[in-house]
Amino acid sequence: MLLLGFLAGGGAALDFYRFLQRPLPAAVVLEIERGWPLARIAETLAQQGVVSDAHWFILLTRWRRLRLSPDGITQGPGIQAGEYAFAVGETPAVLLTRLIAGDQVVHRLVVPEGVTVAEIGTRMHALGWRGVEELLADPEMPKKLGVPQARTLEGWLFPSTYHYRRQDTAQEMLARMVKQAQQVLNEQWQLALQGENPSPVRTLGWTPVDVLILASVIEKETGHASERARISAVFHNRLHKKMRLQSDPTVIYGILQGAGGATYDGNLTKKHLKEPTPYNTYTRLGLPPTPICNPGKAAIQAALHPEQVEDLYFVARGEGLHAFSKTLAEHEANVDRYQRHPSARAGGRADPGSAR
Repeated sequence: MLLLGFLAGGGAALDFYRFLQRPLPAAVVLEIERGWPLARIAETLAQQGVVSDAHWFILLTRWRRLRLSPDGITQGPGIQAGEYAFAVGETPAVLLTRLIAGDQVVHRLVVPEGVTVAEIGTRMHALGWRGVEELLADPEMPKKLGVPQARTLEGWLFPSTYHYRRQDTAQEMLARMVKQAQQVLNEQWQLALQGENPSPVRTLGWTPVDVLILASVIEKETGHASERARISAVFHNRLHKKMRLQSDPTVIYGILQGAGGATYDGNLTKKHLKEPTPYNTYTRLGLPPTPICNPGKAAIQAALHPEQVEDLYFVARGEGLHAFSKTLAEHEANVDRYQRHPSARAGGRADPGSAR
């Protein structure tokens, strides 16, 4: 090895050779922080038992960074900050290759369909991000992340599985979610307008934001893929007839946002349905002012492509499914059948989306 020629004396060469040949005796996970000088990195590796000698590691790193170019000898890339997991048997040369390449530990953040911004913040905090709640509460954050038309990030954090490294910041993660939401929404919007069967939103004068809002309500109403388009049809039909949406999830969201004076303990009451919040679709016509959760692609598609039916009502009939009806009389019969019995919820109330 050319480097051995630079070592003073055979003893030093032998020591360095032994250093290079020493395999890692036990698995180690450690983090190298941004801004650490090479000396501190080497010292940390030695203290954690990753390498046997900090001095030899510094020498190896400096040698590995040397590059020959037409202008002479230059330095290549250095060690990247981040979290690393080193396996048993890895040698210093292999470890250094991984450190220079940035071969870091990859973690996963799972964002399910239908969760709210607050719930995403809780998940991120549990994974180690600090200050994420403040970022989500920042009224300027939508503008900073490229959605200036949004009042909050609700609806703009796309549900998916995100892979990240420990050095990724909370704002970087939020930016990735927003970018994904914009991409999916814009793609589906363009497809809906250009297809052979264009979406009815064209005649409603809607914007992509309106679609996102309706998709969030659909997402909260059902977790069954087979029902999304039909529930979308109920809401489209009611909007077309100038009827209130009467969706329980919108009422609950408004209460949880502190928009009214009431509190919510998991039991929605008739009093809640009269609570004067901007999200109360029992008292207000049209869509709520913002999304009420973060919808997935399927819910966005359903909002754009409602099923071609005349239904105006639906009520829960068990196992997360609903019974649909065209008239109030049919709906009341369904409520009586599925809700007004000993196992019904307190008060025998109809499920989200049902007319009162």
